[in-house]
Amino acid sequence: MPQIHKRVISTSIAIIFLFSLLVGFLINQVYVKNYVAMYSSELVAEVPHIVGELRRDNMLELGQNAPNLGQPIPETKHSEYLAFICEQDGSASWMSSEARNSGMSDICLYVPYSMKEPDMIYYKESPYVVHVISEATYSTSELFIVVRDVSPQLEKLAHVKRQTWFYVGLAFFAATGLLYAASYWSFSPLRKLAGELNEIAESRRETLDSDYPKELEDVTDALNRMITLRKDQTQRYRHAMDDLAHSLKSRLAATNALLDDSSLSREIMSKRIVEQVSQMDDMVQYQLKRALVGQRGLVREKTELRPVIDSLSGMFSKIYGDKPVNVTLNLQELPSLPLNKADLTELLGNLLENAFRFCISEVRISSREMIDHYVLTVEDDGLGVAETLRESIFQRGVRADQLNPGTGIGLAVCDEIVESYGGKIRVIESELEGAAFIMTFPKLR
Repeated sequence: MPQIHKRVISTSIAIIFLFSLLVGFLINQVYVKNYVAMYSSELVAEVPHIVGELRRDNMLELGQNAPNLGQPIPETKHSEYLAFICEQDGSASWMSSEARNSGMSDICLYVPYSMKEPDMIYYKESPYVVHVISEATYSTSELFIVVRDVSPQLEKLAHVKRQTWFYVGLAFFAATGLLYAASYWSFSPLRKLAGELNEIAESRRETLDSDYPKELEDVTDALNRMITLRKDQTQRYRHAMDDLAHSLKSRLAATNALLDDSSLSREIMSKRIVEQVSQMDDMVQYQLKRALVGQRGLVREKTELRPVIDSLSGMFSKIYGDKPVNVTLNLQELPSLPLNKADLTELLGNLLENAFRFCISEVRISSREMIDHYVLTVEDDGLGVAETLRESIFQRGVRADQLNPGTGIGLAVCDEIVESYGGKIRVIESELEGAAFIMTFPKLR
């Protein structure tokens, strides 16, 4: 049994048990009080007879001598109530006829003189109910009591008590069973939650259901958010590795081109290879950071466009050295962009690689500042992008050119980077009759 379930059940059963004991005790006390009240009401019917005996024995006035207790008493109506007048020293100054015949002359020794309310005493191991009626003699120095043997009644009361405890016990076990059933039903959402979490761990479910009790909604919502974050984190790692492989591919191709260029001296070749290796190291560090942080645009800073473009153009000129490419820049209106250098390098690297690959002979890069946003455009004079593909090519795995090898993630990376800065990227037909990739970045407020 789970610990929390066990604690709730144990505590609840203990409370029910104590409550049952209290109820049983109170019920029995009520029975006892009812019996005493019943005897008190029966005593009212005996009062005229007892008062008659007091008058006969001249005991209604204080200070009179007690009658000769040895004188014969005439036959009177039989009563179960025995009347006594007790002195402070424990002696009986008067007894009713039934009391004389009972041989209980020492009963006053068993009755506290300070008794004011009905109570039960044991006289020679027999139970008696004692009623104090001192008003009958108008005496403040004597205690007038009426007693009755209640042995038969106590046997009945004992039977009633046994029945009471039996039904209380039965109610206790019934309540315990109902409590266990109720707790089992109440904890069923937690068992369902545990089962769904196991299914998620086994990849048989993606999220938790939404039909949980209100008390668990915050928990399930938090767990769903955590599951979504974990899923997104895994996706980011996967994308980061794909992006890294895509980014390294260009650098490795440039390195191979440098190694194959026999016109370069060893010193220049080593220097350029070190540059490529340094760029690859920067790219690895950046992609790892991006995967861990889970967002693009890690640092907002202004980055000069020309140095980045010159470096990338030189690299792709080596890779695609089989065709002359004229790169035209129009950066006078906006020489820098509010992107960090790694993001800008990754963004332009992917776009220029496509431009160099698909152009015929010309690539144009321009930037300008508008009222509330910046615009960066990369164009080429190649075949362009079919209108039916202009939306889908920014999805991972989708490529406009199915004839040439590629991963189909370059433009998806561009879309993610631009989106991380709150911008948008789209492709239209260029004035050069090829593709024009237009990126807009909102100005920071």
